[in-house]
Amino acid sequence: MTASVVLGVSALVALAAAAALGVAGVALRLARADASLQGSTGSGSTSVGAGGNLLADLPYRLLQLGLVLLLASLAVTAAITGHAPWTNLAETALTFAAALLAGYLLVARSAPIHGLAAPAALLAGLLVGYGLALPNEALPLVPALQQPVLLTVHVGAAIASYGAGGVAFLAALSEIAQRWSGDRIALLPTAAVSRRAAGVAVIVAFPLLTAAIALGSVWANLAWRSYWNNDPKELAAAATWLVYAAELHLAGRRDRWGAAAPWLLVLGFAGVLFTWLGAGLLFIGQHGYATG
Repeated sequence: MTASVVLGVSALVALAAAAALGVAGVALRLARADASLQGSTGSGSTSVGAGGNLLADLPYRLLQLGLVLLLASLAVTAAITGHAPWTNLAETALTFAAALLAGYLLVARSAPIHGLAAPAALLAGLLVGYGLALPNEALPLVPALQQPVLLTVHVGAAIASYGAGGVAFLAALSEIAQRWSGDRIALLPTAAVSRRAAGVAVIVAFPLLTAAIALGSVWANLAWRSYWNNDPKELAAAATWLVYAAELHLAGRRDRWGAAAPWLLVLGFAGVLFTWLGAGLLFIGQHGYATG
């Protein structure tokens, strides 16, 4: 087992623990609420509250640890291969997870969204688990990928936009849940905070995706002598870009159209997943992984 795999597995363990502690925090809050309804008071209630604070903070700390371990794993891969660590599905899955975690931590600096640490850890953990399950041999790059600068910047910008889109997705789900419950879900950010966090994330995701599409067209012209080829991944990226553009137009409104904004972020992240994975696996194209 290589050092990069060991670090990746360690990151997965940290993220799984963060998600599990998030579930434990939910259970503890429910127990506390039930005890409160039954009139429980005194030191027992204080003890549960302290435990609840600890369980609320630990997922956030474990998420930070998971990011550090993922970045170390990617750095080892880059050192071994001599190029950016996102040239196959296994590598991009781990990079996607790292981008999601980094995006979450950055947004958390401007919005109180510690309650989304466990969902972020769960989503990132699924990506890491998927990446570790795939074969990941260090093979020579195909001729079309032998552009070190564009490989680093174009693919890096695309995956960074995917990570920011994932944060916007989680915040959008939180807003939808809180609006449905009337802000009664104590472990999640309020609807207003979730809307603000989603706004920050999509403002990061949109220009990154724009840059990735623009740089991709430059690379396509160098590799295939055409700026646009109607490749499935190109079309999926363009459709996702339009969804995020629509969300940016609607997010500031306070009417029924504004209420659709979080749903567009859910749709946008579905587009991100299809662009990253589905378009390559299901269709044959210049970015494709399909074989027939």
